[in-house]
Amino acid sequence: MRPVLTQPIRSLAKVCLLLAALTLTACSGSADQPRSSTGAASNAAAPGEERRVLNFGIIATESSSTQEVNWRPFIDAMSEWTGYDIQPYYASDYAGVIQAMRYDSVQFAWFSNFSGLQAVRRAGGEVFAKATYPDGSEGYHSVLLVPNDSPIRTVDDILTCDQSLDFGMGDPNSTSGYLVPSAFIFAPRGIDPNECYNSVRNANHEANAVAVANDLIDVGTNNTTNMILLERSRPDMHARLREIWRSPMIGTDPIVWRADLDVEAKQRLQYFFMNYGRMGTAEEVAEARAILDPLYFGTFLPASNAHLDPIVQLEIVRDLTNVRNDPDLTDEERSTRIAELEARLAEVEAGNTGLTSQGNSFEQITNEAADQPQPEAEGPNWIMGGVLLIVAVGGMVVLLWASAPRGPGPKVPLMERVANSVIAAGTIVVLVWSFDSADMDRAYLLVENAGDMGEFIGGFLPDDIADSASRASYWQALSHGLEEAIPQMVVTVQIAIWGTFIAVVSAIPFGLLSARNVAPGWVVQPVRRMMDVCRSINELIIALVFIAAVGLGPLAGVMALAFHTTGVLAKLFSEAVESIDHGPVEGVRATGARPIHEVIWAVIPQVAPLWTSFGLYRFESNARSATVLGLIGAGGIGQILFEAVRAFDYQRTAAIVLVIVIAVSLIDMMSQLLRKRLT
Repeated sequence: MRPVLTQPIRSLAKVCLLLAALTLTACSGSADQPRSSTGAASNAAAPGEERRVLNFGIIATESSSTQEVNWRPFIDAMSEWTGYDIQPYYASDYAGVIQAMRYDSVQFAWFSNFSGLQAVRRAGGEVFAKATYPDGSEGYHSVLLVPNDSPIRTVDDILTCDQSLDFGMGDPNSTSGYLVPSAFIFAPRGIDPNECYNSVRNANHEANAVAVANDLIDVGTNNTTNMILLERSRPDMHARLREIWRSPMIGTDPIVWRADLDVEAKQRLQYFFMNYGRMGTAEEVAEARAILDPLYFGTFLPASNAHLDPIVQLEIVRDLTNVRNDPDLTDEERSTRIAELEARLAEVEAGNTGLTSQGNSFEQITNEAADQPQPEAEGPNWIMGGVLLIVAVGGMVVLLWASAPRGPGPKVPLMERVANSVIAAGTIVVLVWSFDSADMDRAYLLVENAGDMGEFIGGFLPDDIADSASRASYWQALSHGLEEAIPQMVVTVQIAIWGTFIAVVSAIPFGLLSARNVAPGWVVQPVRRMMDVCRSINELIIALVFIAAVGLGPLAGVMALAFHTTGVLAKLFSEAVESIDHGPVEGVRATGARPIHEVIWAVIPQVAPLWTSFGLYRFESNARSATVLGLIGAGGIGQILFEAVRAFDYQRTAAIVLVIVIAVSLIDMMSQLLRKRLT
């Protein structure tokens, strides 16, 4: 027996050593890095000591790849100057950065003025610096763009409101893309863009410019800063655009940090922003200016929350105009609202906004730095690594012992038991290997920050459920949201119906041609690979392709769902065909029928109930997927859902989510009844 056991034991020992190496590498190499910012910052990291991490939020005015190329040198310089490990946090919209700051996932960020105002209001932010442009100017302009060959010449040409135009609006938290056009163009004329145009899509500046240049939309918002960057990076695209309107000057963008960021971190960050591009030798200053130039930054100036006062004024003026033109308000309600807004406007003009800077001067921060406690550097988490190693090896030993033969019955060969144990241990190794990359070391935050989640969810409920006025206001907002959401949910379901119908019709022939017991191998493999392509491409990407052909609207969503679902159903249909009973097929064949008759009379009757069940399931799934397609302007309830989320309109969001939940539940119950009847 000794020669038989020696080799398996040696193999087991090798596996244990491999487990030890992989486990310790996965754990110790990614030890808990400091992620919190609200505690104190340590001095510059000594050699071998891990540096503190600060996350810097960056608004997504361009594609993520372009942002990474342009911002990386600046991020590296900031890390070098501050002694911190500065990590960029790119978000697809302003709301993402604001929410990340609110819950301390981002400690400081570059915002537009209006989104910076939201960060101050909602995320405990505080303005401490503002950007300038390379020529030293401290402002920019909002613009409206049309294709170069468009017949549109002036703003009046887009205000006929005959719903013949597709309009590209900016993010609801964008100053130049949303607030300024609303305040200067639409609000004074009492125009709601959603009722004026055929479709309104919300996107970042680069996406809007590209959509206008490619004739996907007729007119879009943008700003002069982004147009300069576009001319540098994509001159051919810039040449296809024409400006038809320009706003008064808007102040430059603020840099905002969390107000509760520790003083030493504030000191280091402000020192960097106030001196970068100014201090150093002539060569160092020139190098810094070269890094700032692709971002279209000059140098930075100190600022406070008072920098946002003009935006508050602009916001109030917009709201005043909307109230004056709102036909749904009674005279009494209108007078009350106007009086409230005019009183607030007077306070802002007097400097009493509640946004006054909290003394964030460099000298005060320097003086307070000594009062901050110093944290101890954290080392590799060897305990966790050791525990996981013990679990991996222990799991192998336990599985070997549990699978050992005992008493009568079939006996599993030793090598097979070892192989099973290695597979089980390998599963543990894979989990360990992916532990850090999946950020599972932060899972404890789900418990630690459960209160934050409760606070966020609380935004969907009345402010004070015990107060009758609060409940009345909440139900009024909810009712308005329901009136808006129900018709859009109907459109979403209609998109899902047609997308699923086209997919089922297309999947029947493709499913049959993908079945090995129906079609020859030289047909099966190419068809299967083609269906793999259909399944692997996300509906959002497919919808963008169809938007290029049919424009914005539900048809692009229908075709995107149909394309993707065809790949999914064809696979399911083919697997159902491959599992049929071949007796009926042979019976039909014995009559001398052709292959097509075998499929019609012997194959399809067997799989029809299962195909129906698959189709109904995909219809349920498509009803949910269709909501996401609204993100890119493919119509349906998703479009207003993302608008509400980005605008932090939680009561409107609650109404939309409620409609989606009820609709999906009804669809699920209906499909269950149909499946029972058909099977």
